[in-house]
Amino acid sequence: MAPAAVRSFIFAVEFRIGESRRVGSVLARHEESLRDLGARYAFVYESIVEAGKVLVVIGVRTEQPLLDILRSPYLFEWFDAVGVEDLPAVFAGEAVRRFDLGEPPAPGTEVVVAAVTRVEDVEVFVNRVRESLADFARSGIRRTLVYRALDTPREVLFLHQLATARNALQWVAHSDIASEWLASAGVGAYPPVFVGRFVHAMRLAETAGTDLH
Repeated sequence: MAPAAVRSFIFAVEFRIGESRRVGSVLARHEESLRDLGARYAFVYESIVEAGKVLVVIGVRTEQPLLDILRSPYLFEWFDAVGVEDLPAVFAGEAVRRFDLGEPPAPGTEVVVAAVTRVEDVEVFVNRVRESLADFARSGIRRTLVYRALDTPREVLFLHQLATARNALQWVAHSDIASEWLASAGVGAYPPVFVGRFVHAMRLAETAGTDLH
């Protein structure tokens, strides 16, 4: 019987917490269980729009089936330890494309704009992203990443990295092209657009700075 293939996933979850910097210490206390899940890194961002909102992105490389990971008690223990009362929606996906649009922000200084949206066809969506790269770059976006949901193939998480909060807020609030991209953000239990700054990184394998894949 052939061994199970090793796959790379990301988990992204947004929730509200009284003190965002607590998340880093909770991750540190649960390092062993994160390693058991196959985690390679965990990045934490705090909202610059809504006080107490955080986005946590965890990169995983494992042979375990996705369903086993989502059912793992480690996930629920981690949420309990953070103090999350209502279990948030967890986006589980794999990278589709990454577009580097210029010199990346210095590690640990980037601001992210992230949203989950439903699309008719992932490849068509990626082509639209490609056609919009010049507009993205003019808006200060340094990198754009697209992830396909593993359980719902027509859902994607797209994540922009920018160098400054000013660029991010201008992009979300005042850009004509952003209004097109963000109009349908927020699917089902997933919240709408998240805009936040980096606050913490945990590396459990060799990764470059705060580089998402």
